Amino acid sequence: MGKKKITRKGYRALAVVWTLAAASIAVAFVRRLAEFNLFLLLMLALSVLAASGFWKTYRNTPEEAVPDPFDAPPRFADNPVLFDDDPPQHKDSEENDNER
Repeated sequence: MGKKKITRKGYRALAVVWTLAAASIAVAFVRRLAEFNLFLLLMLALSVLAASGFWKTYRNTPEEAVPDPFDAPPRFADNPVLFDDDPPQHKDSEENDNER
């Protein structure tokens, strides 16, 4: 199984989530500043690093190309011919069947 490619929107969502997580951990660290907590400091540092990495990747990821729906004609019932562009031939249509 291959890896699924993360889109630009996906990296932005990850960056926002990790930024919010880092902000939450920062608030928790500041609230417990009187009793220094090394675990919270490490979590804050790792969250900030993860958020900055996702923001950097988001900025470096190219925009997705939106496919133009008019590039190719639609296919109906696996028949690529949508309209009959050939000029009508003698007895080619139903109208000509009745004219004998």
